[in-house]
Amino acid sequence: MVHDVCTTKSTTTPRPAGIRRTVVVIFKATTIGQDMFIQGGVNKETVRPSCTSDVNAETSDCSISINATSLGTGPHWAKYDAWREGDTKLDWFGVQPGQGIYETYVAYGTPLAWTTNAPGENGYQQLNTWGPNNWMVDLQMNCDETENGWFDVKAYLTLSGSGYESDIQQSTCTGTGADVPPPYTSNKNHVARCGYINRFYFGTGDCEINAFQ
Repeated sequence: MVHDVCTTKSTTTPRPAGIRRTVVVIFKATTIGQDMFIQGGVNKETVRPSCTSDVNAETSDCSISINATSLGTGPHWAKYDAWREGDTKLDWFGVQPGQGIYETYVAYGTPLAWTTNAPGENGYQQLNTWGPNNWMVDLQMNCDETENGWFDVKAYLTLSGSGYESDIQQSTCTGTGADVPPPYTSNKNHVARCGYINRFYFGTGDCEINAFQ
C-alpha cells in the first residue's frame, strides 16, 4: 500500500544572518549647509531597557556593528566619506571616539549623504529611485546583533532647524521587504530591517522597505 506523504511548508520568514548590505534612506528637503545623521541600534525602551545605563557604543548591548561604504566619488561625497571613517557602530551615543572629522566639523552619529535619482547631477545614486532630497547611507551591518533582524533609527539634522526629529509612530510599511512586520513596536523611532533598503520620512511614520534586486 502506498501512503500519501503530507508535508507542511513553513511560513516563518528566516531572519538575515551575519553581515548583510543594509541601506537607510530618509527623505527630507533641506537647505545648503545642513547635514543629516542617524543614531540607533536595538530599541532601548521596550526591547533591551538595560541599555539605558550603557555609557559607550563599543560595549553597549544595543549597538550594532556596521561599516558604511562608498556612495560615489567626487567632492559631493566628501563629508560623508570623512564622517564614515571610524564609525564602527550604529548606536545611541552620537560621535564615536576616533570617528572622522570633516574640516572642523564633527559627526553626530552615522552620516547620511544627500542623493538624487537624476543621472549626471551631483548626488546621483542608482539606489535612489525616488528623486532629490533622499539622504542615504549604505552599510555592511551585522544582522546577528539586531533584534531578530530589526533595528531602530532616529535622524539628526544640523544647522537651521537642527536636532533630532520628533518621536514618531511608524505606519505599516509598503514594499517588497515589508512582507513581515517588526517583532516589536517602537513609540519613538523608525524601525528598519537588516539586509534591506529602508526608506523613511523625517518626522513622520511613513515607510517603505524593499529587497535588493
